[in-house]
Amino acid sequence: MMKKHVLLAVAALALSGAASAQVYGVVSAGVSRHDIDCEGTTSCDNSGSAFKVLGGYKFNPNLALEGGYMSFGKSKAVVDGIALDLNVTGFGIGGAFHQDFATNWNFVARLGLAQMKSKLTGRAGGVSASVSDNNAELYAGLGVGYKLTKQMSLDAAMDFSKGDVDGSKDNVAAFSLGLTFGF
Repeated sequence: MMKKHVLLAVAALALSGAASAQVYGVVSAGVSRHDIDCEGTTSCDNSGSAFKVLGGYKFNPNLALEGGYMSFGKSKAVVDGIALDLNVTGFGIGGAFHQDFATNWNFVARLGLAQMKSKLTGRAGGVSASVSDNNAELYAGLGVGYKLTKQMSLDAAMDFSKGDVDGSKDNVAAFSLGLTFGF
């Protein structure tokens, strides 16, 4: 008799978890900043355009598994007449913690591992060359959202990671506005 009650309790918990499971998507765009050294440059712009596209699966109202693509944009500099562009992008997978904190307001924290690609391109006198590196890096993010409907929220987020070209680490950050929508 005890086994039956335990099995019923486990089945009820599993069904309640499945009932709260939700697939969702995130699209956002904004501005990025690369932590590059501009000393010795003729001009330097370490900000760019950023965007991300994520898909997620909530196992319960608070915990989710996410995966997607992130672009931390392009920084530009000119050194001794050579124009340099550094572009940092990545594919990642990780966990997310979601929490409602007020009526229609929610919070999300992300942490995961991404395959980051950093591409450095140099141009001078009509000739260009590039070098790129792929590295596994941690990424993290924090965001706040306002629920427009039960299935959609308007979000503001900060995301962080690193790029690496030839052993030169580049901290990257992106501030973005976007939408999270449930299916």
